[in-house]
Amino acid sequence: MPRTTTEIKSGDVPQAPNLARIRCVVTAIAGGAATNEQIAEETDFSVRHIGYAARAAQTLGLLDADRAPTALGRELIETEQESEQERDVLRRSVEQSAILRVIAPGLLSPKPPTKRALATRIERSSGLSRATSEHRASDLLSWREQILEEPGVAPAPPEESDPAEPG
Repeated sequence: MPRTTTEIKSGDVPQAPNLARIRCVVTAIAGGAATNEQIAEETDFSVRHIGYAARAAQTLGLLDADRAPTALGRELIETEQESEQERDVLRRSVEQSAILRVIAPGLLSPKPPTKRALATRIERSSGLSRATSEHRASDLLSWREQILEEPGVAPAPPEESDPAEPG
């Protein structure tokens, strides 16, 4: 039976859980920083994390293949940090990403995908190990939380059952 899943390079599967860090890297590149070392000086992030953030920005369509800001990347850095406008640009970048449509369809839907389902899609489409796929699935679910959060609203704590009550 032929495989119906699109092949994704392992490096195309984001491993950068912090969208603010991705924004900082895009901002530094737009400001003229060209090498990872220059971006590190500008942002105080490790060179390793800059590499992850830049690849994630490419997956999101914020940077092109040459690591230059795209129209969407320039639109992002023109927004105020942690604003609804910023979340709107990030939401569109997730929805428009060809890679994310393969590995994380419905990431921003009302009913979130499970970590297990995301990890399975990542593993099947990229060839990454199960453990690595689970870690990357966690990163994508972190993006979901950051994009869909409402400013100034603390998330509700998980409900706990009373140990005295039968469960």
